Amino acid sequence: MICPIFEQNQYYNFSNEIKPKGKIKQRSIGLDQATHITGYSIFDDGKLVYADTFETIADDEIERDIEIKNWLIQLIQNWKPDIIGLEGIQLQQFNNKTVGITTYQTLARLQGILMATCKEQNIQYVIIPPATWRAHCEVKGRARADQKRSMQMKVKEWFDITVSNDIADAIGIGKYLNDKHKKKVEIFNWE
Repeated sequence: MICPIFEQNQYYNFSNEIKPKGKIKQRSIGLDQATHITGYSIFDDGKLVYADTFETIADDEIERDIEIKNWLIQLIQNWKPDIIGLEGIQLQQFNNKTVGITTYQTLARLQGILMATCKEQNIQYVIIPPATWRAHCEVKGRARADQKRSMQMKVKEWFDITVSNDIADAIGIGKYLNDKHKKKVEIFNWE
């Protein structure tokens, strides 16, 4: 039996039914870039309307990148966003040594593909550094695992839902994007 209060939460069961834009001024997508499981969030006029993950199945890096590109094209064609926030990439430091260079290179190649795909689809995009959106969302913790858990707790606080860390990060990216990159609407005075 499901708690009636929990069941009434609009974020409990996202409907994957694509909503027409209608009177929506800005539809945006926040993308937590990864080569295996990519979290994404969709906001309409600053309101979270959908969040999920896309998982690639290919073993080869370029085949995964092509899967992600084709998925992103489909996402753009279905949801018709005005802007997409792509999570930036960063080199990792541990004990004053750079680590994860192979992962950095893999994500750099993917980021280039995502940027080119947005450009080909005529969609505005913004690269959002992880430190920037995390600071905006007031994510706590020094270790990566602590930051992931902190973001999940923020989503629980804001929307009363429990999500994976990939979805939580995508929601954080989407929130930053919506708060900092609002579509400018011109107001005309016809008097």
